[in-house]
Amino acid sequence: MAQRRFSISTLLIAIFGAVALWTYVSLTRTYEDDLDVPLVVISPPNQAMLSTVPSTVRIRIRATGLQILNALYFTKSVACTLDLASMQSDQPSTYIAEISDLLSGVTTTIPMRTLSVQPERITLTTGDLAVKRVPLRVTYSLACRPGFMLTAEPRTDVINVEVRGSRNVVEGLTHWSTEPIFLDDVHETRVVDIPVSDSLQSLINIQPSRVRVTFSVQQAADRTIADVPVGFGVAVDSLLTLSPRRISVVIRGGVEDIASITARDLRAEISELSPSGIVRPRVIAPPSVTVISTSPAFVRVR
Repeated sequence: MAQRRFSISTLLIAIFGAVALWTYVSLTRTYEDDLDVPLVVISPPNQAMLSTVPSTVRIRIRATGLQILNALYFTKSVACTLDLASMQSDQPSTYIAEISDLLSGVTTTIPMRTLSVQPERITLTTGDLAVKRVPLRVTYSLACRPGFMLTAEPRTDVINVEVRGSRNVVEGLTHWSTEPIFLDDVHETRVVDIPVSDSLQSLINIQPSRVRVTFSVQQAADRTIADVPVGFGVAVDSLLTLSPRRISVVIRGGVEDIASITARDLRAEISELSPSGIVRPRVIAPPSVTVISTSPAFVRVR
């Protein structure tokens, strides 16, 4: 048994040694791999970066397996730096970093060779910085499942966005939009995380860059609200009277919204007088519901 135990121990040691040798040989061979590295842009003196700068660029490197492993998980010493002051501007305050600029900007303490970089071209704009807050609008197309409806305008987790960019561009902006979003067969409330538009990415920076949008969708239903009071919405002779003084109103909306509506939430008013004395009342209702009809449809003023 002792001899057998000695043989198993020797076998395990041999296997361990073989694995270690294979690992060492593999890590000392040369490989190519992709690596995402931080992009650092240094603005010229007395100028601000106006365009949105990518946080990283992807480089393809050639190095030993050990060096690649070190760059990926341990030292994190690889970066791409662009010093705009040392670059020639293509147009006033506009710099175009070509692939040669990006490759030469890659710095690292690890001996490796950089073969390529993505993107191969980056446009950067500097200039007088202007900051402005503008309303955010949601660009969307929504189709509900039959029997359901959008009960309110989409809500975002921010009302305004901050725009940073060239003064002559920023001062002309009155609002900003999200990227278009398309939703089909919606039958419940949806919350969607979407980016804001980057149509002027090289000229301005938008914060936040992503927003959360809530689309309130409910099952559609109609409901009749009785005893809605009718009043005058304009100054009239105090001797004038209305008949009837209360009407029924049919409203349409989401089942959850119309369930909480009472006669106190509606107001029927006469805003114009007619020589005939027969007038259609105008019903004012909460924005979450739509007025379908009234009963009676007309009231008499006398």
